[in-house]
Amino acid sequence: MRVKETLLPGVGICYEFRTAAGRQVGVVARRDGTTELVVYAEDDPEYVAESVMLQPDERATLVELLTAPPGPSEPLGRIHRPI
Repeated sequence: MRVKETLLPGVGICYEFRTAAGRQVGVVARRDGTTELVVYAEDDPEYVAESVMLQPDERATLVELLTAPPGPSEPLGRIHRPI
């Protein structure tokens, strides 16, 4: 998968990629330690349709969930119950 890196002077670095479904997604790693997840509009890849700011601990939690979802014996697994 191809990831485009763009330096944002005074802000940080934006990493962007296109999903298999054609959506453009980005992660802005800010100099202040926060991270912004961005999803671009389907009809305008320059327009941010949705964004979520994450503090460092929130980013770490998201990374953990994306890399290895917790099982029933993991701490985060206790908050989930089978439906």
